[in-house]
Amino acid sequence: MSSQKRGFGHRINNWLDEPEGETFKSGKWRFWFPMLIGFAVLNAALTAMIFGSGGAMQTYMGAIMLSIGALLAWLCIGTLHYSDSRDAKMSRGVAALDSVTLIFVIAHFSFLLWIQGHVWTLQARETEYKAVATAYNEKAEKISSDNVKIAEAGAQAAREVTKAARLENDTAYQLRRTAEAGHIQRPRAGRSLAGQSPTLVTSPIELEKPEKPKQSSADFLTYWDFWVRLANFGELALAAITFIYIRNRSVKFNAQARRDDEIFPSEIDMDVRSPHYQPRFDREASYARNIASQEAGEASQDGLKALQEICSAISFHTPGQWFAVDERGDHVRIRLRTRVDGREMTLKTARLRSDVLIDAVRMPRNQFRARVERSLRRGGFEL
Repeated sequence: MSSQKRGFGHRINNWLDEPEGETFKSGKWRFWFPMLIGFAVLNAALTAMIFGSGGAMQTYMGAIMLSIGALLAWLCIGTLHYSDSRDAKMSRGVAALDSVTLIFVIAHFSFLLWIQGHVWTLQARETEYKAVATAYNEKAEKISSDNVKIAEAGAQAAREVTKAARLENDTAYQLRRTAEAGHIQRPRAGRSLAGQSPTLVTSPIELEKPEKPKQSSADFLTYWDFWVRLANFGELALAAITFIYIRNRSVKFNAQARRDDEIFPSEIDMDVRSPHYQPRFDREASYARNIASQEAGEASQDGLKALQEICSAISFHTPGQWFAVDERGDHVRIRLRTRVDGREMTLKTARLRSDVLIDAVRMPRNQFRARVERSLRRGGFEL
C-alpha cells in the first residue's frame, strides 16, 4: 500500500513539475483558471436562478446573465495569458488584478448563495402560510354557512310559533264569543303559545388565524436587487480594468521594443561556421577596448559581464552549447559554441550594436533577458 501511495504521489509530482523559470505557467490553467471560470459561471447561473422566475422579462434577463457569464469566462483566458507577459511589470500588474478578481468572484458567489438560501426560506414560509390560510378560510366559511343555516331555522321556527299563536288567538276569540252568547261555558285560561319562541343556542368557535410572514420573497429580492446588479457590474468592471491596464501597458512596452530594435535589429548578421579551431579570446585587447569605452562614456566591462551572464542563463536549457560574448569595435559579437570530438566550434554568430552593453547594466535583468532572447530567435537561434 505504501509503495502504491509513493507511486501515485510521484505521478502527481511529475504532472505538476514545471521547468525552472516557468513555475505556475501551466499550473494556472490547471487550477487558477477552472476556479475563476467556475465561480464566474456559477455567479451568472445563480443570478439567473434568483431573478429568472418572475415572468417572461425576467426569463430574458436570466438568459442575458448566462451570456455575460460565458463572456467573463472568455475574458479570463486573456487575462491569464497576459499574466505571463515578457514585460515583468505587466505580468505583476495583471497577476495582481487577477487575484483581486478571484477574491471578488468568490465573495460574489457567497453573497448570491446567501440570497438564494434566504429566498428559499421565505418562499417556504409563504407556501406554508398559503396552505394554512386556505384551511382557515375553508373552516371559517363552513362555520359561517352553519350559522346561516341555524339562523334560517330559527327564523322558520319563529314564523311557525307566530302562526300557531295567531290560530290560538282566533280560537280563543270564537270560544269567548260563543260563551258570551250563553251557548257553552267560558273556556278556562290555559297555556298560550304566544310569547313562546324557539331558542337556538350556538357556542362560539374561535379559529386560530394564521400569521402572515413579516417579509415576502419579492420584497427581499427588491431590497437586494441593487447590490446584486452592482456585484455583477463589479465582475465586468474588473475584467475591463485588467484589459485597460494591458492595453496601456502594452503600448509603452511595444514602443520600448521598437526602440530596442534599433539596438537589437530585426535582421542580425549571422555567420555559420564550419568546425575548426577558434582563437582564444584576447582578454588584453578586450580590456583595453573596455577602458577606452569607459573613458568615452560608452559600453563598460560591467555591461559585457552582464550580457555574458544573461547568455549563460539562456544556454542553460541547451546542454552542450554555450555563448561567447566579446566586444569588437563598434559592435558586440555573440557566438553560439559547442564541442565536437574535443574541438570547440562556432555554430552561429550574431552582431549587436555596442549600445546593448549600456542597457545590460541599466535595464532590469528579466526585461533585458527577454529582449536578448527575442533578438536571438529572430536571428535563427534555437533556444
